[in-house]
Amino acid sequence: AALKQGIPHRPGSCDVLSYIFVRWCRWQGQELGAAMTIGGTGCPELPPSSKFSHTGCVWSVDAEAYRRLKEGAYINHDGAGLFSTCLLMLIYPGTVCFQQLLADAADKHLSRWPAKLVGEFGCAVLPLTIAFATPHTAWLAMANLGWVCAALVAEREKVLAWPRLLMRMRATRAVRKEGVYAPGFTHIDAAGTRLRFVAEYRAVIMITTCIVILAVDFPSIFPRSHAKTEEYGYSLMDLGTGCIVCASAVVSRAARGVAQGPCSGAVLRRLASIWPLLLMGLVRLVVLSGMDYHVPTSEYGVHWNFFFTLAVVAIVATGLDLGPQASVAVGVVLLVAYELLLTVGGFAEYILHAPRTGLFSANREGIMSCAGYLGIHWLSVGLGSLCVAPSTQRQREAHGTARRLLMVAVGALGVAQVLDFAGLPASHRMCNLAYAALVIGVDALVLGTLAFLDLYWPWMRRPLPHVYGGVQESMLVPFLLGNLLTGAVNVGAQPLLMPPWAALLTLAIYSFVLFVPLGVLRSRGKALKLS
Repeated sequence: AALKQGIPHRPGSCDVLSYIFVRWCRWQGQELGAAMTIGGTGCPELPPSSKFSHTGCVWSVDAEAYRRLKEGAYINHDGAGLFSTCLLMLIYPGTVCFQQLLADAADKHLSRWPAKLVGEFGCAVLPLTIAFATPHTAWLAMANLGWVCAALVAEREKVLAWPRLLMRMRATRAVRKEGVYAPGFTHIDAAGTRLRFVAEYRAVIMITTCIVILAVDFPSIFPRSHAKTEEYGYSLMDLGTGCIVCASAVVSRAARGVAQGPCSGAVLRRLASIWPLLLMGLVRLVVLSGMDYHVPTSEYGVHWNFFFTLAVVAIVATGLDLGPQASVAVGVVLLVAYELLLTVGGFAEYILHAPRTGLFSANREGIMSCAGYLGIHWLSVGLGSLCVAPSTQRQREAHGTARRLLMVAVGALGVAQVLDFAGLPASHRMCNLAYAALVIGVDALVLGTLAFLDLYWPWMRRPLPHVYGGVQESMLVPFLLGNLLTGAVNVGAQPLLMPPWAALLTLAIYSFVLFVPLGVLRSRGKALKLS
């Protein structure tokens, strides 16, 4: 298979662990399919007729051959589908349940704080790493999380105590219906102003975004259907940038109804706070250009990158300083107008297929998609206004908040599906109306499921994991470091050729190095913030 691509085959590269990985997935009823090869190169699937007589993996090739491989390695014309992409979001509440059920056991058996942080990594980050590095096995991940959580519940509550547990949950529901005062959502601060489920949402979104940034470089485990789509479609990689914008906006000053002061002073302060984004964008541009590093120009253009997009959104949103209701109204108008410009005005054809003859046309994807991301930001401000702590102190009001979040999710995903049926599917490249609806729907779904989990958790909730707390308090830091580490892995190795076991090991080490230090700082009452 490697010879077909002009890449020399290296016999004798024993890969028994890859064979076991493939067989294990098949035993669980999952087919790796396209996740195992890129056009037959890299680490191909082992022949079913051979027991341990394997097809060797090509671990490295010369630079020119690897560059040719990269040019076709990330192409994804079809995507994974709307349902498959949304299904992955249900892994988040399963992971939170898993972590909470293991927290008691960790406290009993892990006394020293370094061991506790390692345990937190194993139950709060590692499941997300494995699940989102192999998104084509989503059913398998949820099934495994389900039976493990059921086993932990059975160990914690004996069978005879299960009726009492169900009665406790029914009593909570009865209290809500009667409108009697009862505890609402749990908080992560003494003042009761920061909701736990919002912190969990921000943490798991950023963790999985950083994981997928590197995981896409390992085709032996990450299917091409979940790589970024070329023009239209739905995939896991497409969601990353939109979810980052949303996760930042739901806790913004505008979402909390906090006045920012005079406009000119607020803009200057904002410019001073986003210098890491501008610096990282410039460094990325200069370094990648100097190294002749392959970057698909169809994503943001020749010179533009997502760091510049984040900076533009932050400056414009700060300058206009809209409240929650005005943000939703302006966001809807902007996205509808932008969609009309794309479809009726013909700018969709221009963005997708026009030649790159000048500075604007060379970066048209990144520049024009700022309108879509700005619309996502303003809609997310409205989403965040539903999660303001003072209005969720009573159980009845808290349940209403969770229900409204799920209603927003259903409505937004319904809009995305209707637009798809109408011939206007989501486009990450243009950040059109359907893509914005997809992002809002997915984020509202995660917030709603985590909110219901927080309300109906039958035991006292354990403290927020330090890893989650450190990540959600320093959102920009893991994103910047994740991009730097991803670049280092791609420069120091050839991940497109790594077999499954090596890819998973690399991702586990990457996750540990990226997130555990933030947990250490959080355990000592510190946070690494750049803005």
